[in-house]
Amino acid sequence: MISVVICSANAARTIQVRENIAATIGVAHEIIVISNAKELGGMCAGYNTGAGKAAYDFLCFVHDDVEFLTNDWGKELIAGFSQDTRLGLIGIAGSRYKSKTLSGWWTGLPEADCCSIFQRTPKGNNRRITLRPPGMEGKRIPVRTLDGVLLCMPKKVWQQYPFNTKLKGFHFYDLDISLRISQQYTVAVAYNIDLVHFSPGGFGDEWIQGAIRFHEQESEVALPCSIDGITSDEQERKVCFSWLQRLRLEHISKANRERWVEASGARNFPGSKRYIAGFFFPYIAQLKMKLIALLSR
Repeated sequence: MISVVICSANAARTIQVRENIAATIGVAHEIIVISNAKELGGMCAGYNTGAGKAAYDFLCFVHDDVEFLTNDWGKELIAGFSQDTRLGLIGIAGSRYKSKTLSGWWTGLPEADCCSIFQRTPKGNNRRITLRPPGMEGKRIPVRTLDGVLLCMPKKVWQQYPFNTKLKGFHFYDLDISLRISQQYTVAVAYNIDLVHFSPGGFGDEWIQGAIRFHEQESEVALPCSIDGITSDEQERKVCFSWLQRLRLEHISKANRERWVEASGARNFPGSKRYIAGFFFPYIAQLKMKLIALLSR
């Protein structure tokens, strides 16, 4: 029924996620582990390799650092696709708006972002994160983008829209495939599948470089775009400022901070100076601390 594809070079995590899936999926399944995705060229090549080996009609691409909490979640997925023949892709975090401004799936726009996930905290607790646009109810909400922690689709949809192997590495494969599929099918965030993600994700220099390449060269979908076809400069401004705040404490070099500001056109938005200053402040503070340490020797 469901072929689960996992890219993982971590044997211990693979064992754990295998056991969890077997205990919770609730339908006939197979688990295909691709342990050499890096050598193949990244997540896209790894997932395509796994999907090419799949025996079942539904594919589930999932990270290796997760734990499913919902029993029979496989039945929920299959029921969703059976009830809506236009449904092409399901995830658990995504947005109804994708900016031209460099970003991941999250926008910071309450009317756009959709999410239902548990995030493991540094203290080992599970913190539930739920985002639902005002007035939108139901098990699924249509979106344009999805996060790659969980991506499920009929095999026939993957055959039409395989992962884009022009994208190397491990970033932006999820935005790329969800944007492309959403041009023909419904892409949706599901609120009836609970999953714990153990990693908060990384947005360092490699992510910044990937973001610039994706938005400037590799996206096949014109940006910005939205589920209702409505975009605006004000939405772009809000997304830009949200990401300046989101990225400020990440380990990003000064050169890549400058590249991100330039590529995002952040200086063109009214009121951007204080956000840009805040974006660079952690780097300046680190330099001051290093200087103080050197002078105190």
